[in-house]
Amino acid sequence: MRKLLAVLFCALLILPAAAEELPARLDLSAAEELSTPAEEVEEIFTPGKGHCGKPGCFWETPMDYTNEAAVWAMLTAPMIVVDGNFRAQANIYAEPSEDSKPVGEVTRSTQGVHVLETLDNGWTKIETYSSSFAGSRIKAYNQLVTGYIQTEQLVEVPARTEYGLVVDKLTQRLYIYHEGKLFDTLVVSTGLGTKADPENETRSGEYLLYSATGGFWSNEFLCNFGIRYNDGDLLHEVPHIPREEGAYYGRTEPKLGQRASHGCIRVQRKRTENGVNMRWIWDNLRDKMKTRMVIWEDWEGRTIPLPGEDTALYYNPKSGRDYHDSPTCYGVNNRYEPMTAFSYGELETEGFAKLKACQYCIPPRRAAEIEKINAAHAPAESAEE
Repeated sequence: MRKLLAVLFCALLILPAAAEELPARLDLSAAEELSTPAEEVEEIFTPGKGHCGKPGCFWETPMDYTNEAAVWAMLTAPMIVVDGNFRAQANIYAEPSEDSKPVGEVTRSTQGVHVLETLDNGWTKIETYSSSFAGSRIKAYNQLVTGYIQTEQLVEVPARTEYGLVVDKLTQRLYIYHEGKLFDTLVVSTGLGTKADPENETRSGEYLLYSATGGFWSNEFLCNFGIRYNDGDLLHEVPHIPREEGAYYGRTEPKLGQRASHGCIRVQRKRTENGVNMRWIWDNLRDKMKTRMVIWEDWEGRTIPLPGEDTALYYNPKSGRDYHDSPTCYGVNNRYEPMTAFSYGELETEGFAKLKACQYCIPPRRAAEIEKINAAHAPAESAEE
């Protein structure tokens, strides 16, 4: 089950003893200089909790997909991994000794770790999201853990600089970056971890695409275009059931945009306006292994901002079933016929309230849906008020 922890900067300053249990924030020294009252300081969420201080560090980069410069610097920075077979895990120990208790696991070669301190005794203190899978002796499913690993096992690997991927578990979106710019957005389903099956949670962190596996079966479902990035976790097309009359996606495609998988990342098959889908990723990245992909955790307190009321949307007045983010879209029968524009502020008014979000061009969610997601991630104290 995902770990939901968040606290305001001011709480970190007042209660330093609790900081070890919190997700990372930017350098707190800057917050001390602000003249803005503490309750008005905007909370900045980052993937880790320890200070990094290196340019483009994943663990300190704010989780904001619109900040192209910061995201691209993070996607193209070198990454520290544990050397070895990419289908194996290494233990993370509570103390700098193999005789101490293991507190987590890290997948070798493909999963990044955050170096916190290099000791003189041959050990290094790190943090990372534990890649414990079903059957693991260490039941630390997706927990952000801090512990020790032998320094000689750590190696730095360069990153490719053509493409980079960001998966956000809060928005359930995959953001594709190309040569420094946000290129396109796809809808995904990450893992649905439950009390009964916590191992189904998609593990957050930084990874390298490592093996173009191709299609594989999951029970009666066929998962096409699989690209392995974290041992048993793959990026792949939304599963379907093969039938003589054609592939059936009815049991999985409607769940895109929400948690639904057993840990893998399911990606939409329908093409965006740019012609992008999971097959496009396969065609363009299968020969570019070691491309960076990062997965952002939906920390408690993180929210999805509401679009501005004047945000432009579009619909086809002849069909009127969907609303669109683009005036041309594969979701419209005749995509060469201009659609009618209207504003996000009009979406709940008569004539637009029954429109559904297009599954191709990924328009903004309705305000009620965004508010429901944000309420589910509200800090516990706020939720009780």
